[in-house]
Amino acid sequence: MTRNSLLPGLAALLFAIPAAAQDVPQIAEEKNIFSGDFVIVGAGPVVVPSYEGADEMRVIPAGAVAGRIGGIGINPRAAGIALDLINDSDARIGFALGPVLRYRSNRSGKVADPAVAALAKLKGVVEAGAVGGITIKRVFNPHDTLSVSVDLRWDISGQHSGLIVSPGLSYLTPLSRAQVIGMAAGVNFIDERYARYNFGVTPAGSAASGLPVYQAHGGLKDWNFGAFTARDLNGNFLDGGLALAVGAMYSHLYGSAAESPVTRLRGRRGQWIFGGGLAYVF
Repeated sequence: MTRNSLLPGLAALLFAIPAAAQDVPQIAEEKNIFSGDFVIVGAGPVVVPSYEGADEMRVIPAGAVAGRIGGIGINPRAAGIALDLINDSDARIGFALGPVLRYRSNRSGKVADPAVAALAKLKGVVEAGAVGGITIKRVFNPHDTLSVSVDLRWDISGQHSGLIVSPGLSYLTPLSRAQVIGMAAGVNFIDERYARYNFGVTPAGSAASGLPVYQAHGGLKDWNFGAFTARDLNGNFLDGGLALAVGAMYSHLYGSAAESPVTRLRGRRGQWIFGGGLAYVF
């Protein structure tokens, strides 16, 4: 699992849950920081695999920004951002549509495994595209939120990394004014260019690393599931301030992502991510 593919989990951990606190039971005349423009910034450490498919773990810092300004929703992505241009945050059923931009750095930095490190270092990739989705409030109780979304992102940096399609589902519910919990699940589909770039082993790479030559193919790359919780440090999400969040995610690789020598011989299909951090809402 790359640093960038893990950061959406951290983004959900630090930002999606505090943002969902806008549905915590409230008194009409009470100040609610989520009723107008608001911004959430946060940071924290995550424990992640060294690369996508690795079995070595490392600790890295990460952070992002989320919120709503002038009716435009700001949603975090791994080293990137997505915008929701549809202003319907007060509706029970809302829709999302807008651009998405992110940076992917799989194996462009230090790789712990010596054989995988001997392969040609990958260059970072800039991905851009669109996101669409739907959010339903008051599904199982008066204050919960269920969201379904799909990202379509293409490599626009000329590194031949191809296309990734990422459908996802998340559920968020407050337990009180001070605490919220959530779950998220998703899958990732890739085209052949993405698979070759990230999971293929060329004859030159084979000679340098000792790994067998491998021709990767597109298709289902992985499924993932995570659970997390956040607590407002002054006991009330509605007035903003600091929140503490912790959580974990699991991802399981399939197809070429799992059968590639960088995973099958040097790593593992199952990938765990653990994280925590502080978010500030204002």
